[in-house]
Amino acid sequence: MLRNSLFRTARSSLRSMPPHRAGCRPSLLCEARRFLATVKAHEILEEKPAKSTNSDQWLKTVQGIDPFGKAQARVYGSSTSALAEEGSVPDGTTTCPDHHTHELEHSIRDFLSTTRQRPRAGLKSDELVVKCPVCSPGKSRRLAYSAHLNTNTGAFVCTSCFEQGSWDKYQELAKRRNFQNTIPKSRATDPPPFEFAEATLMQLQNNLLNHEEISAALTGHDKGQLRLRPEVLAQYGVGLGFVDTTIPEILDLESLVEGCDHSVPCLVFPRTAFRTNSFIESSKDSSVVDTGRPALSTGRTRSQGSAAISSMIEDESDSTGIAASLSDGVSLSEFHTVQLKIVGWSIADLEMYVPVDEAQTGLFGFHVASAESPDIILTGHELDAVAAYQETGIPAVSLPKGPYQLPLDAMRALERYERVYVWLDDDHQGTAAAELITRKLGVDRCLVVRTKGGDPQGPKSASIALARGMDLTSILERSQPVQHDKVLDFSALREAVKFEVTNPDLIRGVESTDLPGWNASFKGLRPGELTILSGATGSGKTTVISQMSLDFCKSGVSTLWGSFEIPNVRLATRMMSQFAKRDVSKEPGDIDYWSRKFEQLPMYFLKFHGSTKPDTVLETMRHAVYAYDVKHIIIDNLQFMMSMQAKGMDKYDAQDAAIATFRQFATDEGVHITVVAHLRKDQPASDVDINSIFGSAKVTQEADNVVILQRHGNSDSKVRCLNVLKNRFDGTLGKIYISYNPETLGFTEIPAPRKRKSIKIVKSAVRLSMADRLVAEAEAGGSFENIIDDQGNELGHESERPLR
Repeated sequence: MLRNSLFRTARSSLRSMPPHRAGCRPSLLCEARRFLATVKAHEILEEKPAKSTNSDQWLKTVQGIDPFGKAQARVYGSSTSALAEEGSVPDGTTTCPDHHTHELEHSIRDFLSTTRQRPRAGLKSDELVVKCPVCSPGKSRRLAYSAHLNTNTGAFVCTSCFEQGSWDKYQELAKRRNFQNTIPKSRATDPPPFEFAEATLMQLQNNLLNHEEISAALTGHDKGQLRLRPEVLAQYGVGLGFVDTTIPEILDLESLVEGCDHSVPCLVFPRTAFRTNSFIESSKDSSVVDTGRPALSTGRTRSQGSAAISSMIEDESDSTGIAASLSDGVSLSEFHTVQLKIVGWSIADLEMYVPVDEAQTGLFGFHVASAESPDIILTGHELDAVAAYQETGIPAVSLPKGPYQLPLDAMRALERYERVYVWLDDDHQGTAAAELITRKLGVDRCLVVRTKGGDPQGPKSASIALARGMDLTSILERSQPVQHDKVLDFSALREAVKFEVTNPDLIRGVESTDLPGWNASFKGLRPGELTILSGATGSGKTTVISQMSLDFCKSGVSTLWGSFEIPNVRLATRMMSQFAKRDVSKEPGDIDYWSRKFEQLPMYFLKFHGSTKPDTVLETMRHAVYAYDVKHIIIDNLQFMMSMQAKGMDKYDAQDAAIATFRQFATDEGVHITVVAHLRKDQPASDVDINSIFGSAKVTQEADNVVILQRHGNSDSKVRCLNVLKNRFDGTLGKIYISYNPETLGFTEIPAPRKRKSIKIVKSAVRLSMADRLVAEAEAGGSFENIIDDQGNELGHESERPLR
């Protein structure tokens, strides 16, 4: 009876676990049942205080299991010793959980010291960010620290390569590969990243209070003002800096505070994270972990504490009703600023980061989010988070990499919350991103907030809704969970159908800035579609698609490049030149600058070349969509990827299967896939059509869009034509003329060349009069000047062009 009662207690406790941890329940219940079967009755009946304590400790340990992916944290020490008191385990061992925990911590410290690592505090209180034992060798220091290690259980998982396992597995993998190859021999360990001077952060906040125009725009209640309260802005640490637009990057924070003659005002949003945790605090006397970091600007010592963070968290007005309390055991000094996001106030495309390389993952508003709160709001923009927190009282954080991407590092910080309100922009892109993020976080605990509420003229975001005087709490209460993606009824489609019919311009995809003609034909880049780009060998297919993918990537579309024909290094060099609008190989001194700028783009590359199995490519694509929120995937090209995968007629079947797989993947994952394919070799260049693409008809049947790149004119002509042969969205077809610019290594859209009509003039003994010449010119359909013939050659005056 007592055994059954104890088992029911464990089962009841496991049932109270949050929904996102439900996958741990069956295995843990089986383990508890097996243990209780081995415990003797007199061991349960003995009334010793240690038993209930150990039982509670076991349940607490079970509930604290890391739910990330498949990295199930194992309880160190046998499960039997977790419930039974020390010395009462059937096998006679005298092991207790505290003893194993102490041994584990000692083992972690020794091993990190041996491998000369400098771990950082993760976004979870019991987590360290360490080097991945699989993918860190050969990476830079910033990228090497990608594994998250649970200090209580020893379980680890890498957010870069998805390697996971126990502490024993971590040590075994690490011994196979040398961590020290990324550390110069002159240093004993990795150098600590810098930390911001607290006085500088305070000055940035004071700049915002002292700037009348911008402060009024944020806190005023007139039309067009955001109605944010000053104490809430201070709580989040929002400041104001001044950026010199003539300098490509910020090297001195003092110049950001003071400004100069060429400076423009910019809002400064700090990203915060845990400064330390219990493991690091207990290791201060060891050389393994050192939380002291040199400041970027002078004037800071460790005795200064965290004045800026304290001012952010302190509740300056009890009448506001905003709870800024922290969880027990977490002091104000345990948070610090790890990065500043700088956004131009009057210049829309000005966005900078200090430091450029994010040394530690942080979130805007992370220090505000209390561990005691079961709910949290996730927004796409920083001011939306401030507005949502101010009006609802629920802690709010913003996405760190654009309004549509949730990195895995940031996702771990949201695991402890039972309910997540996903509050992104209420537009076509925001809706698709919200659905993707809810699938990553778990649809059972996520609610999507629609700011417009079905009104096409409604506000797009939380901050705009507050500026219009709307009740954000009522908007939050109307949030709905995401329905199952395989079952829909018309009630779920009704509002979407109405919105699409009444607002055709708002459902357009991400538009191109380089090729306006592309927008006129395709209405932008939309998720869930498959595009086939074909053309003759050497026509410039890779150049065109690299330029267009870069164009969409600059608009925030996370892009994955699969170049099976051209090595990634050569492709990245070309794309960097297109990004810089100049040939960077001719200016080696600017390589570092453009590399840092290019690195900030959400651009990723597949590490494949030549013949590759489609299943392997598909698995990697699925990982990229999950880990990096990829929205655009390029496969260049289909024939190179499928080469040597099949022979004879089977290669057509294999290609059809690959296309069908890509088609299904685009629909299921909500991404746009662009596949580059060759033309048939036996097809004349002048007679190409939709049936000229290599392979069977299934290639073009599965595709939503089909475009063929053709030369216009002779072989030396730089003019190309993008011939749109299929458009499933609205059926718009046509031709887009572009001209290659060798200085920028890209194409520029040009007007359609005028085509000269053939004129047959019969010689006569009498010279033509002016009237006769005008009649002949009118019949020719244009003037005699600036006419382009069938080969794309420009003809000048009548005397310079041949008569036919």
